[in-house]
Amino acid sequence: MIIDCHAHLMPQSWFHPKSPKSIFDLDGLFKEQDEAGVDMTVFGNNWIRSPDGADALRVVKEFNEHAAELTAKHPKRLLGLACSVPFDNDQILQETERAVKEYKLRGIMINSSVNGEYLDSPRATAFFQLVSDMDVPVFLHPPKFTIGNEKMEIFRLPEMLGRPFDTTLSLTRFIFTGGFERFPKLKLVCAHVGGALPMLAGRYGFGYELRKDMSFGPWEPDVMTRPPVSYIAQLYLDTVSLHPPAVQCAIDTVGIDHVVYGSDFPPVPIPLKRSVDVVHQLKISNEDKQKILGDTAAKLLGLSG
Repeated sequence: MIIDCHAHLMPQSWFHPKSPKSIFDLDGLFKEQDEAGVDMTVFGNNWIRSPDGADALRVVKEFNEHAAELTAKHPKRLLGLACSVPFDNDQILQETERAVKEYKLRGIMINSSVNGEYLDSPRATAFFQLVSDMDVPVFLHPPKFTIGNEKMEIFRLPEMLGRPFDTTLSLTRFIFTGGFERFPKLKLVCAHVGGALPMLAGRYGFGYELRKDMSFGPWEPDVMTRPPVSYIAQLYLDTVSLHPPAVQCAIDTVGIDHVVYGSDFPPVPIPLKRSVDVVHQLKISNEDKQKILGDTAAKLLGLSG
């Protein structure tokens, strides 16, 4: 079974003339699935195509109903993720809990940051406590406006560069401020091979080793109880990169059991087969390829026995 862990399908009511048509086109998606051999597409709201100016609670409610509806209509093809905002909003938390417990959605998608507020924010504590108690995976996707946005006005740099590095910054802040110390069982699935994290484990490691040397600058609070790479290894990273060496780096950093297949289709109009082929091009065993393509995701999402 091949499970695509990174996709976006929006309610028809959110249509905008500038929206990619593919995010509303189920027939087109199913055709791509058949051609690529993808059995199931896991979709969530990345907040990039949400209605402009809409109240966050309204967006959460509308998307969760949409995710539940599509999942119920096409249970062998689609699996919707609940939509949430992790920052200090009891009504949104209640809607998130309802989506998991009543709508039976098997995971939650959030942004790596919201208006410059990152996952280490104390206002996210209640969210992480809730998802830890419910024992559901959280899929982390960068927002429309990211770190360095003021320097990314050309060549669609927010999409290509800003988003992976927003994820990198958010996860780094979360780890170094003790996020996994507080929530050790949290399952975070990170878009775009976790940004730059797989390449930074060594730099984070020597920074940790030298943390008592103030000539390199301050180190506070000192709340980690082990080297940063061990927390990075708790993350799950998707394969969205279209670059086998990047996926191999992710495997080497977090382990074969923590990498899952993703495509970003829709909306990114790259044929599904190309993203599947990235996994097949890896110099690993067929058994390990199947772990990436579906086995690990099935376990995370409660689809395996």
